[in-house]
Amino acid sequence: MVEKELLNAISDMMDTKFDEFKTNLVTKDDIANMATKDDIANMATKDDIANMATKDDIANMATKDDIANMATKDDIANMATKDDIVNMATKDDIACIWKVIAKLPTKADLREVENNVLTEVDRVQEIGTRHYNEVKKEMSQLRAEVRSYQMGSLKLRVDRLERMLEL
Repeated sequence: MVEKELLNAISDMMDTKFDEFKTNLVTKDDIANMATKDDIANMATKDDIANMATKDDIANMATKDDIANMATKDDIANMATKDDIVNMATKDDIACIWKVIAKLPTKADLREVENNVLTEVDRVQEIGTRHYNEVKKEMSQLRAEVRSYQMGSLKLRVDRLERMLEL
């Protein structure tokens, strides 16, 4: 009786092990449907997908047309600031100066007016030069940024865009 129970227990255990073995077997169909090493090598990883640009990222990127329509160094250098315009002489101011010059009694008075005019011209030129240098510096920085965005892998570009969006 004990032998029969022992045989039944061994038989049950063998059936269980055989069922486990059958479920772990790989069939020819399974092998035929498996991906090859080349297929797997060309697949994206979770990290790759997480670092991909989204439609919003791509929509917010500047196109060549956008950059082509930007103001150039020369355009900006020839622009005047509000302060420059406020401090500029009007036609009426200039007309008054000529009337004053015509009424000057001596050459010394004329020289003084000339010196004042030259001083004003120098001041305006300094303002223009300072403004030009500031704009030139900003344009250089923008040019460097645009170049850095155009260089590197797609992942680096996406990282830069994400940093910009965080600001």
